[in-house]
Amino acid sequence: MRLAPLVVLVAVVGCGDDSNQAPEDAGVDVGQPDAFVDLTGPYFAPDHIVEVSITMAPSDWNALRMQTRTFGSIIEGDCLAQPIPSPFTEFSASITIDGTTFPQVSIRKKGFFGSLDMNKPSLKVDLDDLVADTTYLGLEKLTFNNARQDSSLVRQCLAYKIFTDAGIVAPRCNFAHVRVNGADLGIYVNVESIDRHFARRRYVQGEGGLFEGTLSDFRTSWMNTFDIKGKGDRSDLLPLVTVLETASDANLVTALAPHLDVDKFITYWAMEMVTNHWDGYANDRNNFFVYKDPSTGKLDFIPWGVDATFQPNATFGGIGNTTGPIAIAAAGLLTNRLWNNPPTKQMILDRQRVMLANVFNETKLLAEVARMETLIGPIADSVSGTGWRNGVTSVRNFINQRRARLSAALDAGPVWNQPLADYPCLDVVAKVTGTFTATYGTLGATNPFGQGSGTFSIMIGGSTTTLTPVGATAGTDAASGTSLIQIFGQRGSDGHVFAVSISVPRNIFFPRGVDIGFFDSMGAVYEYNPTTDTTQQVGIMLGTMSLTQASSQANAPVAGSFSSNVDVQGTP
Repeated sequence: MRLAPLVVLVAVVGCGDDSNQAPEDAGVDVGQPDAFVDLTGPYFAPDHIVEVSITMAPSDWNALRMQTRTFGSIIEGDCLAQPIPSPFTEFSASITIDGTTFPQVSIRKKGFFGSLDMNKPSLKVDLDDLVADTTYLGLEKLTFNNARQDSSLVRQCLAYKIFTDAGIVAPRCNFAHVRVNGADLGIYVNVESIDRHFARRRYVQGEGGLFEGTLSDFRTSWMNTFDIKGKGDRSDLLPLVTVLETASDANLVTALAPHLDVDKFITYWAMEMVTNHWDGYANDRNNFFVYKDPSTGKLDFIPWGVDATFQPNATFGGIGNTTGPIAIAAAGLLTNRLWNNPPTKQMILDRQRVMLANVFNETKLLAEVARMETLIGPIADSVSGTGWRNGVTSVRNFINQRRARLSAALDAGPVWNQPLADYPCLDVVAKVTGTFTATYGTLGATNPFGQGSGTFSIMIGGSTTTLTPVGATAGTDAASGTSLIQIFGQRGSDGHVFAVSISVPRNIFFPRGVDIGFFDSMGAVYEYNPTTDTTQQVGIMLGTMSLTQASSQANAPVAGSFSSNVDVQGTP
């Protein structure tokens, strides 16, 4: 019996000084004045690097930085019943901000997947969690992003600036130099938190409903995925949802008008395209906020999570790639309805040209990149080396090439014919655990049970079966170029053979812990029926693997263990 190599690709988706403790006149205040006054201009000044020193118990810091999330916690079960849960807990710490010390604050790790890092985690600081009504210049929360997805360090501030230049409400952004327990973590991106303070600063009436969209859409079945971040409740979103689900194409713009400034949203959408914000609402239904403005009754979109802008990206089949961008993305219901409505379809195409002509100014953008590079260069070079400057070069290349590439795509007539995503949740149908020892280069062996060794158990329907014999192979998959590990086990009751197939990019194929199912690797479980000589997929794997030995050199030993759920497409 020969089981060919199997590859599965899954797409979804310094210390504080008590002698310097802050007096009230140094920025600590109680509550917010009725007449809002913004004191944060100097803090977010573009030419200012905020000096941040965090002190906390070393055990707490280690616990914080090691926390992570699994893909299964996002997508398994009824994943549309609530916002994506956070696995991150808060820890007590002291923080000094530009010389002002707050001895008791809460701090936690932040991030979805791309920004997760155990050495330099992104951080969220809550100043008034432990001591009520404590603020710094009126700010209750501080956001420090590690820029793990942005090797240049400059993309986030550049993107928020150009969104703002286009007339879109967006957070302010500069840089922070962060130390934890005396260890220098280097440059972070200091992004204005989108919260009550932000809303009061940017809107005439800043007490409206505020919602964060993370893999969220304006459909009845998806509404509970919006995370409520301020006043209001999800009923604030219902009028827009109703229009999108019921209005005819002919009446769409008229029906949307009381609930959404369609023209302004078209500009927002166009700026996602111009900056290649492939992980935003239009392409990924992700990384956005909406604010229900009490003065207009309308929803306003606010960009978020822009660390992957200003670069080509094809990882998620997104809106840019190395050969040139496609000029449209319409994966969300709102963008999909507007794209399939001829008048608004023409608006989004025309608006991209307007943004290229009036907002995307290469000279100004390149000057801003140069300014930021000069500002953060000494710190970034001393802490991280000079490799980040290669990322800056990539940003410059994007800026210099974007107009020609996007214009050509617009001239060619972009096409978006992808259907709206169905129910995205997965159901767990099995669980597999085991160990393996294999030799690199044995992948595709005619008799896999003659190769390697290991253990293999599978649980289906609450019943666990230990499979025997067990074989294991490893090698480079000819089609994908990845390192592929396969573990085979036979069920004694009927002779069926189960195969675990785990694909790992060769550049990260070395001894370590591996997340199966998203960034690190992908996997699937297959079942072979010898009676019918047929193979079927049991499901995809969402779990972990520990590689104790791993190398892509010929005849190198490959060994480790795995534990994973096996999932299939769920049904509502």
